[in-house]
Amino acid sequence: MAVKDKQVRIRGSSRGGRRPPSGPNAEDKILDAAELVFGNYGLRGATTALIAEGAGVSKPHLYYYFDNKEDLYRALLERAMNRWAADIDALDASGDLRTVLRDYIHRKIDFSRDHPSLSKIYATEIISGAPHIGSFIERVSTPQLLAKVAMVEEWAAAGKVRPISPADLFFCIWAMTQAYADFSDQMALMKRKARLEEADYDAAKATIVQLVFGGLGLAPEV
Repeated sequence: MAVKDKQVRIRGSSRGGRRPPSGPNAEDKILDAAELVFGNYGLRGATTALIAEGAGVSKPHLYYYFDNKEDLYRALLERAMNRWAADIDALDASGDLRTVLRDYIHRKIDFSRDHPSLSKIYATEIISGAPHIGSFIERVSTPQLLAKVAMVEEWAAAGKVRPISPADLFFCIWAMTQAYADFSDQMALMKRKARLEEADYDAAKATIVQLVFGGLGLAPEV
């Protein structure tokens, strides 16, 4: 299921047919604040008051866009899942194999760098049994993965890559790239720095690309 031009919904329809007040990117500002609050406090500890304060809006203003805290939480999961779905959609079998894989890995690392809290929220949701996103995974993520599994199998059959378990290839890419969000604090601590820097993310991109290319029998990056 392609999601390049259409966002897939996890949230239900807003109640009451409310019309949000005008304002530049107000919904995005609220979601940005919610990423940090949910990332720090979790679903139970987060409050709409904290989120509204972080977004610089009043609580009534927040409720024009979201029904409640759970609705905000689902909206954040929508944001992550749709972004990742669009990224894997962009893996085009007709494109240059090395470029397609390298760009995909780079986008995944960029997301971990730019949205560490959102990645952690997703990880917590999965550990909890995916109560809010199970249907999305079933309807969107699984068919997408199976399509890319078939793509890698075609590459292997054509002798373009070394035979490999395609599903596990993607699981490994996801694990390696999302670790730079979920475990960035540990990585920074062990590198003896306050936080990961741009050079660390660049090194991660180069290393993961090298590992994936090596596993597939592709020539290393020059």
